[in-house]
Amino acid sequence: MSEDDITLDFDSVLPPLIPSGGYTVSFIRAEKKWLWGKRLKIFLHFEIVHPTEYAGLRLYMAANVPPKNQWTIGCKYYRTWAMASGHRPRRRDRLSTQVFRDKYFIARIKTVDTTANGTARAEAAQYSIIDELLEIAAGRL
Repeated sequence: MSEDDITLDFDSVLPPLIPSGGYTVSFIRAEKKWLWGKRLKIFLHFEIVHPTEYAGLRLYMAANVPPKNQWTIGCKYYRTWAMASGHRPRRRDRLSTQVFRDKYFIARIKTVDTTANGTARAEAAQYSIIDELLEIAAGRL
């Protein structure tokens, strides 16, 4: 190693990389984060319960929160919330993440293989996310 080389500590937990497809997941938690100081996102965290080969792995689904909470029927979180609750929200309703608790969902998992600007990620930099919750597999409405 040259004296010009720099060594940085690596103490991060990398997100899992699994084959794309349908998996059964259960809700763990939610969080809101401001990204780049201008975009509010909600992250829904789930744990895979089936197939058992991947049971216990944790993945997230990200969705934008619209400015001034002006939800439209096309918003990812709105669609997901409506499917999980079994009904449309009423005017002035609150879209609580409580609707995801005590249920199992069929989730479509995809591999993130490009960066935010659309350039290809090296295989070692790819990871899996929940692209969409498709349906309730079990649980109460």
